[in-house]
Amino acid sequence: MTYRGSLPHDQGSGFNGQHNMNNQYMQNGFDDGYEAWSSLNSPQLQPQYQSAMFVAPVDYHSNQSNQQSHNHHNHHNHHHNALQRQQQQQRQHMQTQNANYQFQSYNPSFDQIPAGGYQQNNANSSAQMMPSAQAQQPFQQPPNHQPYSQTNDWQHMPPPMPVPSPSFQQSQPLAPSPTPTPTPTQMQMQQQNQIPQRVNSPAMAQSPQYAARELVPNNHNRHASVTTRIDQAANRVSASPRLTSHTVTRSPSVSSTRSPALMPALIPHHHDTNSLLLCVAEDMFAKAKEGCQRVAETLDDQSLHEYQKLVATGLGCYEVALGSNKLAPRLEAIVRLRYANILCDETNNVMEAETALTKGITLCERNRFADLKYGMQFLQVKLLFSQRKGRAAMIAVDARIRDAEVLKHIHWVYAYRFLKSTFYLQSSSPTETHALENLRAITTLASQRGDRTIFVVASLIEGLSHLRVMKEDSIVRIQACIAQAAKYQLEDSVHILQLDVLTLMLDLACSLHQKSSNVIGQKMQALQDRMDASHKDTSWSLTNTDMLLPIRKQPGNAQIISDESGGVLRPGSEYDSNDYLVMSFWNKLEAYTITYTYSSLAFLYQQNRHDPRIFMMWDEALGQLQKTHSHMKGYPHTLEEAIRNEDWRKEAICYLHILRGLHHATSTKWDEVKKCLDQLESMVKPELGSVITLYAMYLSGIYHQGTGDLNTAGVIYRDPAFHLDFDNATQGRRRSAEFDVSLLAAFNLIWIMQEPAHRNDAVTLEMLEQLGPLCIGHPNLEIRTAYNLVIAAVQTNPPIPMTTVKTHLSTALNNAKISGDVQTLSIALNLMRAKLFQSIVGDQALKSAKAASMQAKRSGNTLWMSVADGMLAQSYDVQGQAAEAQKAWQDATNYATQVFQVVKTEDE
Repeated sequence: MTYRGSLPHDQGSGFNGQHNMNNQYMQNGFDDGYEAWSSLNSPQLQPQYQSAMFVAPVDYHSNQSNQQSHNHHNHHNHHHNALQRQQQQQRQHMQTQNANYQFQSYNPSFDQIPAGGYQQNNANSSAQMMPSAQAQQPFQQPPNHQPYSQTNDWQHMPPPMPVPSPSFQQSQPLAPSPTPTPTPTQMQMQQQNQIPQRVNSPAMAQSPQYAARELVPNNHNRHASVTTRIDQAANRVSASPRLTSHTVTRSPSVSSTRSPALMPALIPHHHDTNSLLLCVAEDMFAKAKEGCQRVAETLDDQSLHEYQKLVATGLGCYEVALGSNKLAPRLEAIVRLRYANILCDETNNVMEAETALTKGITLCERNRFADLKYGMQFLQVKLLFSQRKGRAAMIAVDARIRDAEVLKHIHWVYAYRFLKSTFYLQSSSPTETHALENLRAITTLASQRGDRTIFVVASLIEGLSHLRVMKEDSIVRIQACIAQAAKYQLEDSVHILQLDVLTLMLDLACSLHQKSSNVIGQKMQALQDRMDASHKDTSWSLTNTDMLLPIRKQPGNAQIISDESGGVLRPGSEYDSNDYLVMSFWNKLEAYTITYTYSSLAFLYQQNRHDPRIFMMWDEALGQLQKTHSHMKGYPHTLEEAIRNEDWRKEAICYLHILRGLHHATSTKWDEVKKCLDQLESMVKPELGSVITLYAMYLSGIYHQGTGDLNTAGVIYRDPAFHLDFDNATQGRRRSAEFDVSLLAAFNLIWIMQEPAHRNDAVTLEMLEQLGPLCIGHPNLEIRTAYNLVIAAVQTNPPIPMTTVKTHLSTALNNAKISGDVQTLSIALNLMRAKLFQSIVGDQALKSAKAASMQAKRSGNTLWMSVADGMLAQSYDVQGQAAEAQKAWQDATNYATQVFQVVKTEDE
């Protein structure tokens, strides 16, 4: 029998670790060796043999063995006493050593071995415990007699049959030696000592040809090579620390200590070892993913080190299993895909991931695993794009699309085209011609095959692409995409909850950009009703982000789609007419957060800007983010995904604090603004280019400007993050939100430079000249309105012509009425009163001053209320209405006192 485990040093493989096979019979103290075959049927010997306990045999020196073989009949008593003493010492020794050296199991192979003889496969070993006469007689093999030899591999042997004695032994019988008849106890002891032991078996016994030596247990012998290979494989993971064999506690199932109950045939072979390695790897990955949310929150060195240790150990197990070359082809392909996926998600080992994918694709082509091949190619394209090789990724994905179209694998055509669309969404130009052509190719194919859901998703993604860039005609294009998606609204297959919510949110976003206050309320209510209806819908999980898009089945899907195809496509059930394309979307808690945020923005365009429901919506959004944080604990995902989710949650919290701070700033509640800034200071990372960072810096500048610290505000607005003098390439990489907040910072800097202590006419004219082309055709109505107000209010040298001022004032006033922004309308009316009706007598001037004062009170801004009542007092005074002028002046003074008290408190 061959043991396929690791071998001791200086010993060969095979039975007893011996290569040279010389057939010799060992006699068990009887004169005729062939009578031992019939002794197996003896009722005295057979029970003793079957119930024997096989222990490590006693080794004898070569000179002692020769002396016992020649003088057996003279020294039998001495030999018997020596055996008893030796076995007693051996039992004492076995008690002190590891109990795993005892092999108490029943081995059926020994029932088929002659009780008086056994084959020795060692050319150098001599026949021990044999009578001297037969030991000296040469053995001759009959011509027609086939020698009996035991095979190296385990197989069930037939029971022994009576064998006739050869002719040469019948003609020359051997005379029996005058040996005393042994007792049954002596016979049992002799049989136990003569049974040859396997060098490589779990009994750890030595063969008789080796010199006697003390057995030292080696608990690391069995798995030392596997552990070393795992350590070496784990050491190659650059993003994870090196793991040694003593750093990971072994599971009892893979312990290096040998079990006494194991049969030699039950020792794990290579296939079993690989299965064990794969199970250990999956356990390591599962354990790591369960705690990755906690690691993503803190990112401390100890937690990160423990996480990387688990991932590195799992990858090491995968490498050892793949390096054994004993895996079945499909299992090997699955493991390679899984291995490459972990490398891409958790490490920076790009070359190892590419090598694994290349080998896996070759293996899939050789064995025609089309589903796994598509999954590996999908991951390969994503890997290219993650290395900032956008052009190479586009070329690769186009090649994959052509291959899938030629083979008519429509499911993978959808998958690759949607992957290409995500690449364009992450680029600087998501609405370029090639991006839109790719999405329209999806809609065309979906219309031909009747995949209505795919058609709707492609249309909505096109709308999101236009929303991201926000050009002049973007709103019109988005509305066209929404109308195209609504074409199949009467079909049940299209009504997926996530898609309905996305459609309503996209429609509300368009209305918010259009500043249509009358329509905003209706669309906000529709979105809230749909989210309320989804509360009891279990098809949309609170934590799961997968969205399944149905695709009509086609013949031969079983060859290109499986559960192991990278999580991109999922096969439908036997009774389902659809397969499913898996896309990532918000979970339900994230959708609630966005709904509350959009609702708060919608309330800002209502008549009452101080509606308490605005703050209630922000509080609910913060509560949903906290629920998301608690529900996502223990949810399995990669560390990169966990960090991305945690960053998104923190950015959403920061965004809500920024909205709250800006809203308080419009009401001159600077103490509340300071609280929001304190919250942001501990959360916002000072990374240049982040939208949240720019918003936080802008809010800080607003606070310092509102509290009178113009120097600090000017320094903030002049920060390089707000610079507008960038080339076209840089402008293409900047998002519209970053560009808009930079324009707002420039407007406020111009306002600061109107103060005499900070007056700089040259810089003011230069900035106005730069802002003109950027703001006149800007798609955001509020940006255009703010620019017109700045041009109307600013004082330059030389001054701006009055006709130009009137034009900009009229445009700003009309835009403020369209948008329904009370704050902007109040500023426009006050500027009109200051520029056009200063010291003018007449009803028109008085009406203008009254309208400005009324709108200022509606806005709730104490500073503008003070300014408006001051101009109203001047208008009353010019008209000769002293009492009204005195009252208006007193109101303006009170408002100004409130403002300065707040500023003084903040300074203290």
